Amino acid sequence: MGRAELVLSEIKLRGAPGISRRIDSDENFGRSVMSGIATGDSAWLEVADQISPSSAAAEASLSIALSSALIHSPQRTLRLLGNKYPLEEVCGMPFLRADSLQVLGYFDSATTALRGVGLDSLRTARDACSTALADARDRRLERINPDYLIKNKPVAPPPRRVRRKVVKPKQAVTAQDTSSSR
Repeated sequence: MGRAELVLSEIKLRGAPGISRRIDSDENFGRSVMSGIATGDSAWLEVADQISPSSAAAEASLSIALSSALIHSPQRTLRLLGNKYPLEEVCGMPFLRADSLQVLGYFDSATTALRGVGLDSLRTARDACSTALADARDRRLERINPDYLIKNKPVAPPPRRVRRKVVKPKQAVTAQDTSSSR
């Protein structure tokens, strides 16, 4: 179940759309495929090339897996980017939760990996990915930075005015005159 060769043979037997649907319906299978793609292994990147995400969740998971693969195999990963896997999403740090150390660590690793891509055919993709990484780093750090939170802290609504009930003074009640003048 977790080997790329098995998934590739299943793609040949059932077709890529069937495997794409299985990624959505079988959580363990989907997790296994995404973990494999994230390694940057050439066979797993072949799986990524053959399948098409069938849902927004699968698309997001593939973007995250490919962004991890970018560190391990930048040339192969850059070749996959285009219409099916938008460069801005994969290179835009699509991670769900990240703190400043993770953002900076990923940025350093990814930019170092991209510097090693020297093929002229990938130069445009490499440069665009580097730019997207820098933009994503700045946006993420701005969101994480406490100064940003203080600067953009939501303003509490003004306190509600309490209306006080007007209390009329009690009128003195006089005892009823029981004396009769008759």
